[in-house]
Amino acid sequence: MSRPIKDQTLEPRQDSVDSDPGPVTVELPDPAASAIPLPQETEYEVVGGIDQNIREPDTESTNARSEMIQTETAWEFGHPGSGFGESEVAAVDALYGSYSDLLNRPLTEVVIGVDNRVRIQNTAVYPWRAICALRITAANGARFIGTGWLVSPRTVITAGHCVFLHDNGGWARSIEVIPGLNEASRPFGSHIGTALRSVTGWTQSKNRDFDYGAIILPPNSRPGAQTGTFGLAVRDDALLRNAALNLSGYPGDKGGSQQWFHAQRTKSLSSRVITYEIDTAGGQSGSPVWVLQNGQRFAVGVHTNGANAGNSATRIVAPVFNNMVNWKNQGA
Repeated sequence: MSRPIKDQTLEPRQDSVDSDPGPVTVELPDPAASAIPLPQETEYEVVGGIDQNIREPDTESTNARSEMIQTETAWEFGHPGSGFGESEVAAVDALYGSYSDLLNRPLTEVVIGVDNRVRIQNTAVYPWRAICALRITAANGARFIGTGWLVSPRTVITAGHCVFLHDNGGWARSIEVIPGLNEASRPFGSHIGTALRSVTGWTQSKNRDFDYGAIILPPNSRPGAQTGTFGLAVRDDALLRNAALNLSGYPGDKGGSQQWFHAQRTKSLSSRVITYEIDTAGGQSGSPVWVLQNGQRFAVGVHTNGANAGNSATRIVAPVFNNMVNWKNQGA
């Protein structure tokens, strides 16, 4: 008799009380089940700084900003010289920061057929308030938009290409995080993050299967304590193939300051990617893809890109889950 696969789960926190949610049980993956490395006698060429020979692509990559620097460079939106105003927002998806050649091609996140997205009118309630608009300033000063979501008081999960932009100097200079943004309304303020995380599979290999990352906000910025947080979960193929998937974020074709939602069933699934026909647009990169089970919301993927054949997310599998739990704890 075969044993059922046990899911890995980190439950969401929906209240607005800044308290310890208690111990979290994490089932670590079997070390013997690690990916088979490339044969020793063959290697990929390293071209343009992209190294596809990474043996452990889920290894954490960081911009190594210290907590002291974070504190000294953090401010609330609206103070002189802080962030950039909505009139300055260029609704350019952060994906173009790593794939500038796509700027003259069809959109990489698309509305499939009829646009079925629904605008979230009240972003001050859970779970919408735990979803954040991102204003990204690249190392070279270029500006992009994206989406992220809170998993702890100070940790925002997003796409890897929102924190590390290959064609614009690598690690972003700073990212403004605006929970529950609704046009000019910022019900939970605005916060600047400079401590960034991703994995070598993205920062060194630019492999979309590893396109995930995080922003660790400074100690004096704790929006997740007010908004509540999303849970995290590893779900098996059987569940995900039939799952109702939810996705909400800040699309650039709507100006980048309104939150829009759509939901569909899974279209296809691989070991690292979930594909669906949920309508999206540039700017929704980094949005949570979640399942709603017994009133609890568990993210199972990070929206990254797509095409007319289907939009897609980086799937939360065991190594991804473990990195996200680590980043969550860094922002506790």
